Amino acid sequence: MTAVGARGDTLDQMLRFLDVRDINDLNSKFLNMATVIESNSNGGPDLSFLNGMWVAHTHEIRDSFKHLATTLYKIEPKIVDFKLKQAVVKDVNTWAESASKGLIKDILKPNNIRDTTKVLLANALYFKGTWNFDEERTIDKDFYLLNGDKISVPFMTGCDNFTYGSFEGYQVAKIPYEIGKNGDNKDFSMSIFLPNEKDGLPSLLEKVNSDPKFFTRKFNLWSASLDAFYIPKFKFTYTAMKQVVRTMKEMGLTLPFSKECREITEIVKPDGPFFVNGIIQKAFIEVNEKGTEAAAVTVLSDDDMGCSMYEAPRPRFVADHPFLFMVREEVSRLVLFTGAVLNPSNDHSDAISSSDSDDN
Repeated sequence: MTAVGARGDTLDQMLRFLDVRDINDLNSKFLNMATVIESNSNGGPDLSFLNGMWVAHTHEIRDSFKHLATTLYKIEPKIVDFKLKQAVVKDVNTWAESASKGLIKDILKPNNIRDTTKVLLANALYFKGTWNFDEERTIDKDFYLLNGDKISVPFMTGCDNFTYGSFEGYQVAKIPYEIGKNGDNKDFSMSIFLPNEKDGLPSLLEKVNSDPKFFTRKFNLWSASLDAFYIPKFKFTYTAMKQVVRTMKEMGLTLPFSKECREITEIVKPDGPFFVNGIIQKAFIEVNEKGTEAAAVTVLSDDDMGCSMYEAPRPRFVADHPFLFMVREEVSRLVLFTGAVLNPSNDHSDAISSSDSDDN
């Protein structure tokens, strides 16, 4: 949504960052994504993807952006007075909580809004999928943390509807979610990437970070009869603020965040100048015997992989140490959520937050 409001070098940098050719390509990919994650009505995963926009009463949305907002992004823009911070915060937080089915609360605080704020853009993604683990077979087992400590947490088992693969340094188990009665040509699943070593998550992350297409590849997996198959239940909330912009800058996206930016001109008028002064993302996920419920809200102000030929006679998949997970739609390979489970304790909130600052 920000890229379509940019021009010049800022637009070019954002298009490269998003790996698209031009605005038309960007809009087409967004439309394809939105089509994939439309809510199902046939009993499959519950999906919703919503966008929001709040604009200062001192400014007017440009006709070209308003057209995209209402037709492509399905936004109903709201005109607000950003000096009334409490009122704006309440409205944005109410929207986020509703869009995430109650999972994301209090994403915005008054100190996230400045008197100079002119536009807030937001999007929310909600997913709830079901599968059939046997709750009666859930047992407590040890989970080994990266610092060497171990904790006892509930582990699920008793699901035989999965595929498995063994690769260099890690294993993969893919567990499909129930699909709708009519199928609708969508296939959602969670994949768990388990390092072979108990402290192998950093090495696996290096592998993932060195390959931008890691999560969208086709993994050659097979139905396997395992000696043991256990994955922990987990639930956590993650909040990211300053580190989102910092990471994007490290990845090469710098111009939209520069106070010298003069090229985000196509969202509202008068022209500005405008720059992006902050991004907040808050995500929630819960995985248990009944399935997965996940949500993420982001608020922004202005090839095939071959598997190893070697297979142990009776491999084990016991996720008793830190691992990565991914939720994606397998036909399009659209990735909905990725994350790392460092501590699956049910009462653990793996949250990182940052206080507001002048450069936030």
